Amino acid sequence: MLSIEYSVLLIISLFSACALANYGYLYIRNNGTVDRTELMNNGMGTIFMLFGALKLANIEQFAMIFSKYDPLSQRVPIYAYLYPFIELILGASFFYPRALTVSYGITILLMSISFIGVSMSIVKGVSLRCGCLGSFFHIPLSYVTISENIAMLVMASYGLLK
Repeated sequence: MLSIEYSVLLIISLFSACALANYGYLYIRNNGTVDRTELMNNGMGTIFMLFGALKLANIEQFAMIFSKYDPLSQRVPIYAYLYPFIELILGASFFYPRALTVSYGITILLMSISFIGVSMSIVKGVSLRCGCLGSFFHIPLSYVTISENIAMLVMASYGLLK
C-alpha cells in the first residue's frame, strides 16, 4: 500500500490537475474570466467522472474493497457495483446547470454515507484499502479519505447554500 504521504500527494495532484484543466478551459471559453462557482462545479464533475471511471476498470475488485467499509454496500451489496455508475452520472450532472441542486444533494448524501463508514473503520483501527481510485492504487483508508469526503461535502454544501 502507498504510504499516507504518497496518498496525500496523489490525491492532491489529481484534485489539482482537475482544477487546473477546468480553470484553463473556462479561462479560454470565457475570454479571460473564470466564475469560481462554475470552476467548483466543473471540478467536482471532473473528479466524480475520473474516480468513477477508475473504479470501472476492475469493478469486481472495487466492489470487494468498497464493501469492507461502506455501510450501505454492506447492507445492499449491489450498491458497491452501482456506485461507479452513480459517480459517472453525478459527475456529468455537474456540467448541467439545471441539475445542480439535485447534484449537490446527492453529493452530500453519498459523501456523508462514505464519511460515516470511513470514520467507523478508522476508529475501530481496521486497516483497509481505500476504493476511491478503484483498484489501481493501493491507498490506505485513512484521514486522506476523510479529507476527500469533507472537501466534496463542503463544496456541495456551499453550492447548495449559495
